[in-house]
Amino acid sequence: MIDLRPLTEANLDKVQDWMRAPHVARWWHEDPDSVRDRYLPAIEGSDPTVTLVAVQDREPVGLGQWYQWDDNPADRDVYGIPAGTVGIDYLIGHPRHCERGLGTALVAALLEVTPQVSIWVTPEEANVPSCRVLEKNGFELMAVKQCQIPEEPWAGPTALYRLQR
Repeated sequence: MIDLRPLTEANLDKVQDWMRAPHVARWWHEDPDSVRDRYLPAIEGSDPTVTLVAVQDREPVGLGQWYQWDDNPADRDVYGIPAGTVGIDYLIGHPRHCERGLGTALVAALLEVTPQVSIWVTPEEANVPSCRVLEKNGFELMAVKQCQIPEEPWAGPTALYRLQR
């Protein structure tokens, strides 16, 4: 249902549009004008995050990425996430693709390409659709904590989900 392809420079305009969509901006808080600066290092290989475009029927529908929490030890430690684990992020880019099971399929596809270790994900607790997607993929809610990451002062309580593999 979902194919994952490496993010390329040619995809950045699409990602920028997705970051402007209200249903994405509400949770990602990413400046659409900084998309090139944010994602080009991953495309070029200087950022170890693996960033992928989700494609359905040859149409880009979303973004997924995975990373080692150990590459962001300060964030990992704030949440109390164990070392040696992986994190994932995901989004469905256009509202017409929401509420059709694509988020669940996107996370399932991401799980197939991540290392076989424990995966921890930190959506905001109020992001109910994201939390449901994780639960449908077998993640367990471990805790809810107020975000303490200085770069994210806007963040509300964060749900910590774990998939033990």
